[in-house]
Amino acid sequence: MKKLIMFLAGLMLLVLTFGALYLGGAIYDAGEKRSIDTFFFQPNNLSADRPGELQTPAEMGESRILNMLVDRYVTEYFYVIPDRENIARRTRSDSVLARMSGADVFRTWQNTVANEIQTMAEHGTMRTAAIVGDILRPTGSDYWQADYELRTWNVANDLSVAPTVTHGTMYMKIRYESGLRDSIVDYGVHRYLDNGGDPANLFKFEVREVIIR
Repeated sequence: MKKLIMFLAGLMLLVLTFGALYLGGAIYDAGEKRSIDTFFFQPNNLSADRPGELQTPAEMGESRILNMLVDRYVTEYFYVIPDRENIARRTRSDSVLARMSGADVFRTWQNTVANEIQTMAEHGTMRTAAIVGDILRPTGSDYWQADYELRTWNVANDLSVAPTVTHGTMYMKIRYESGLRDSIVDYGVHRYLDNGGDPANLFKFEVREVIIR
């Protein structure tokens, strides 16, 4: 009886093995050598959104680079996260905003907006900043115009509370030249980035005057 049970179990195992082989052959026909080719969508030129080779500054164009720098500047100027160390880094003389600003502009930011950001951070507030629409310089004007939107979450860790949304316009007098900063080129671009340097500081970009409305 025991031998009969073992024989039947072995026979059942053999049937299951052949069944698995048949199923595998039906799914993948080795005779036709079918394969799957993987493709990646490349929706953007930025490294965060594009796994392929990036475009050069010349391919992107000066207008787009300038718009990206203005967008980054507005974000750095206004955003808030509830972290005291974050605002401490941003108010230093070697911060991203400091290097993108003229001395007077950065000093004014330190004495006004930075104090507001510090108070908000201490109360657990979070705020995002984003450009709305196009960045323009009206004909005959020395100022670039950027309309922005601020979303502020005043209650920490409560997703049921909707953010407060406000809008404003920043007028900027900007000095911008094509190419990279000579000091960074001399230092070595790859070396600068490998050591944690911010890409926004690679360019000859400086905001010399800011008016908020």
